[in-house]
Amino acid sequence: MKKPVKPLRNDNIIRMYVCGPTVYDYSHIGHFKTFIVYDSMVRLLKFLGYDVLHVVNITDIDDKIIDRANREGVTYRDISEKYTRDFMSNWIKLNLLVPYAMPRATYHIKDMIEIIEELIHKGYAYVSGGNVYFSVEKFKNYGEISGQKIEELIRGYRVDEPGKRDPLDFALWKEAKDGEPSWRSPWGNGRPGWHIECTAMSTRFLDPPFEIHGGGEDLKFPHHENERAQTNSYIGDEAVYIWTHVGVLRFKEEKMSKSIGNIVLIRDLVNILNPDIIRLLVLSTHYRKQLDYSEDKLREVQNIYRRILSVYNKLIQYGEVDDVQDDFNVDEYREKFMDSLLDDFNTATALNIFMSFVDEVDRRIVSRRLGGKSRVKAIDLFQDFRYIYGLRFEVETPRDVDKLVEKIVEVRRELRKRKIYDLADMIREALMEVGYRLEDIGDKTVYYRI
Repeated sequence: MKKPVKPLRNDNIIRMYVCGPTVYDYSHIGHFKTFIVYDSMVRLLKFLGYDVLHVVNITDIDDKIIDRANREGVTYRDISEKYTRDFMSNWIKLNLLVPYAMPRATYHIKDMIEIIEELIHKGYAYVSGGNVYFSVEKFKNYGEISGQKIEELIRGYRVDEPGKRDPLDFALWKEAKDGEPSWRSPWGNGRPGWHIECTAMSTRFLDPPFEIHGGGEDLKFPHHENERAQTNSYIGDEAVYIWTHVGVLRFKEEKMSKSIGNIVLIRDLVNILNPDIIRLLVLSTHYRKQLDYSEDKLREVQNIYRRILSVYNKLIQYGEVDDVQDDFNVDEYREKFMDSLLDDFNTATALNIFMSFVDEVDRRIVSRRLGGKSRVKAIDLFQDFRYIYGLRFEVETPRDVDKLVEKIVEVRRELRKRKIYDLADMIREALMEVGYRLEDIGDKTVYYRI
């Protein structure tokens, strides 16, 4: 069910919490699919005039982190710091905006303990030995995020632990095991459960209720189901207005996963691909749908990007033309483009509309039918597209081309005047191979590095 995105308070602020990484290994493109989607969503909200408080947490204590540290003979902090640095490095390379906050779980243990104490006081949680569990039967709307009934969840997700009253009950606090990192609490030394971490950090930084909570589709159950139950029980009301989930990225017909081993590390990908291509790949599919990563899909997106960049450069270098009937309705393309983005953030449909606009711009440039006012509006739409999709493409002008290439282009112009097109085409293809793009607009040639 769709809901209108609007501030819940009279302050023009949209508050958004996105579940971040568990930092026990290098991130893959499947992880960053989620973060690229929400970064672009933040950009759209900012473009519409909202202030956005965007929080992305770092889970820096977890079973997987502890296991990795034990295998490597280092501390859990060594592991979490190493992979947090890698995560942040790739965040910057992919041109993601700096969030309002990126809290780490271990910095908020005190907040978690206070919330757990309140849940016990209200009767939603119980102590069992050195553990504390949330009682699912106490929360009447459990299962609404995943769309399942409690009976179905018990059949599909049965975890029996000594001391639990019900199989679906989940840990808020875990008793310390020998050699594991632990913190003091009223129930003895231990560490927090996964779900309570996000409740603590979202309430600390966004003071629920807040507008949007996001994450990957695989977090619907149990993470978001459990997080909603404990947060709502803690504050006594609905904590989140809209829950959103990003479809998984598939590779070789399976979900991209470290456990399966079918992963493409983002740190490798940004070294061989323009980050703009990676962002466009993610945003070429509706955020709720699965994205199949393949060489064919990558080539398709690369061609789209080259087309956009090519026409944009031609548009920037397009000169004024006298006596042109300026009948290009750029506003109509803009309206359709924005309507698609505002309809459940459909970046895929918006991209298709934008590419139709790109083709029309190109046709009018080639035929010299683009008026001055339309040119300005077209440039604005390119710039708005670039901002919302988070792309960095830049114009390379002729002054950046060395003198040798400039002389070759002059020779090619002369060949075209003499109608020796075969040789002129050979020169253009040769220059393309060494990184220079030529575009013929009437009897004029523009050229730039790519």
